[in-house]
Amino acid sequence: MQASPPSLTRDDWQVLALPEQGCPVHVLRLDRSGGAAPGNKAFKLHPLLAAAVAGGARCVMSFGGPWSNHLHALAAAGGLRGLETVGLVRGENLATPTLEEAARQGMRLHALAYSAYRRRNDDAFQREMVSRYGPGVLIPEGGDCPAGAGGCLPIGEAIARRFPSGAVVVLATGTGTTLAGITAGLDERFRVIGISALKGALDTAARVQANLDALRASRVARWEIRHDYHCGGFARCNDALQACIHWSDSMGLPLEPVYTGKALLAVRQMLAAGQLDTTLDTTLPLVLVHTGGLQGRRGFAWLGPSA
Repeated sequence: MQASPPSLTRDDWQVLALPEQGCPVHVLRLDRSGGAAPGNKAFKLHPLLAAAVAGGARCVMSFGGPWSNHLHALAAAGGLRGLETVGLVRGENLATPTLEEAARQGMRLHALAYSAYRRRNDDAFQREMVSRYGPGVLIPEGGDCPAGAGGCLPIGEAIARRFPSGAVVVLATGTGTTLAGITAGLDERFRVIGISALKGALDTAARVQANLDALRASRVARWEIRHDYHCGGFARCNDALQACIHWSDSMGLPLEPVYTGKALLAVRQMLAAGQLDTTLDTTLPLVLVHTGGLQGRRGFAWLGPSA
């Protein structure tokens, strides 16, 4: 079974008026695209799953945590293509709503000890996992590879169509794969700022550059990653982040604390502190890429499900 690539339309944009300096932010709502697997994961997974189907694979597998957006999307998108899916999960907790929903969509789940999970990027360990739980195609955690980054090129291209004179683009980053694809889909008129959702993930820039080099884009946007807005670490949430998400909810823009909430909080704090380099970008619109992942709200009792 084939599946069409995710597409973006004018209905996927929302303008949000920020209280800081009266600045509007143009939000690209990836959470509205991708069907059963909405968000940036749909873009990253599409070329990887298409290649698996074209190669005659019957099964795809990947790594993720108990609240993994990646595994959640893989179960939906893989099933849509008639593929068996296998989730190799960090830790012993397979009973989260995220994984239970993935299992209902046909994903076979296997818990990995933390010590084993740390080897997930090791070639020999990956072969062992395929031998034990396959046969199948193993997709890197988060879709972090050139093909996954290439799947995100259309996101950058959609931004360029809407703002042909350039823009400042902000998005949350984990592996940096989406950032690489968006950057490659733009040119030097654009500036892309990744907000790291992880504490101390200083190797992300090298991974982004590796994917950019592999994509061989002739012109790319200026880009950087900022590491000061993780709110204590991955999946950590402080009072400022909670307040930002509650405010955003009230404005009709649902966010979650792991990625998208941190991106909006970073935008607001950078504007308030004059740290958005306004001397260079006073004439450029501000774009926030909403990367989806709203299913993860279920991991935070104070939020409830997304609207």
